[in-house]
Amino acid sequence: MRRRKRNSYKFAGMKHSKRGKVSLALAMLSLFAGIGMVAFSVGSRGNATIYVGSAGLFSLCLAAVSLVVGLSSLREDSFKLFPVLGSLCSALILAGWVAIYVLGFYG
Repeated sequence: MRRRKRNSYKFAGMKHSKRGKVSLALAMLSLFAGIGMVAFSVGSRGNATIYVGSAGLFSLCLAAVSLVVGLSSLREDSFKLFPVLGSLCSALILAGWVAIYVLGFYG
């Protein structure tokens, strides 16, 4: 029979949230897609095709979905690292996408 260590901690079976990890992954995917599209647009000197614009709109929607998934994962009984990171990153990325589109309409 094994003796239990004196200073061992047990977190009652808590794990990292899968939806929080998905939220963070979707936010990073949206960020990398945005950086790639901006780089492509700069490389073509502002004459990018309609496909780049539609991919940007898709990335905006992806960031919004990531935010919804991240906020819903905050309700789970798990560690809060990935849900908080996913929600925060997707909110910042979504704000950046909205700012780009608003500046595009007025600029």
